[in-house]
Amino acid sequence: MTEKRLITEKELLYRIQCPIRSFGQSTVQEESPILTCAEKTAQWLIAEIVDGRTPNRNQTHDRYELEWNQTAYFRSRDAIPQKEYEIRQMQGIRACRRLRDVIWRCEILQPVTPYALPIGDVMITGEYAVLRSLRRKKHAFALYLRHGGVKIKRLVPDIVSFVRRLDLRIRRIDAANRHWGIESIGVMHYWLTGDLSAEHRSDFAFATDVVRGAVGVISGFPFPLPGDHCLACPTRACRPDELVSPPVSSISRIRGN
Repeated sequence: MTEKRLITEKELLYRIQCPIRSFGQSTVQEESPILTCAEKTAQWLIAEIVDGRTPNRNQTHDRYELEWNQTAYFRSRDAIPQKEYEIRQMQGIRACRRLRDVIWRCEILQPVTPYALPIGDVMITGEYAVLRSLRRKKHAFALYLRHGGVKIKRLVPDIVSFVRRLDLRIRRIDAANRHWGIESIGVMHYWLTGDLSAEHRSDFAFATDVVRGAVGVISGFPFPLPGDHCLACPTRACRPDELVSPPVSSISRIRGN
């Protein structure tokens, strides 16, 4: 039996955004320190709530600060313009408020839990929490925290969103989760420093095709190094301003909270 190739959801996203730029590389570029700290803080906050504790706003921010002080961005703060660093600090305070808003307003069906999704010869790994709005008991969503890279327009889901959509379907039909009592699922894109959120609810068959196509890109023949031939590329798939949008049925408009 052929051993499956392991790749994280974020590594897959990086490769799909521009396959040729990751040629010969095994790691992705460093993420936004705000996003990294917010994800870890969210995991802590959800675990605290599941265990019956109720951290207040100051405790949540203290946890974020603990994570922030361990980032490379914090360690290199002396080389960063003071105004820029202060802006990032203010964004961190806002991110904490946003985290509390979404988590406290929802029921936690499952805390942040890792997954491994087999697609062809590849095993995609990642982790996310499953939440349910207190007003929509029959619908659940995978929380997907975002930072930056958004305008007021239709949401174009990325590959992480499609992968979580597929894995959440597996979790939903698991006998151990039958008590959830849900009838529909989605992936909630939730921006940390802006009052924006949007839910991705794609058809299962379409999501499967998208993820299989993405896996085919990274498991097929390696891309050539960038060169003059890129100018004549008929697809220009690595240009973010010319992404091809999926069918309307798989997208929703970004709405303000």
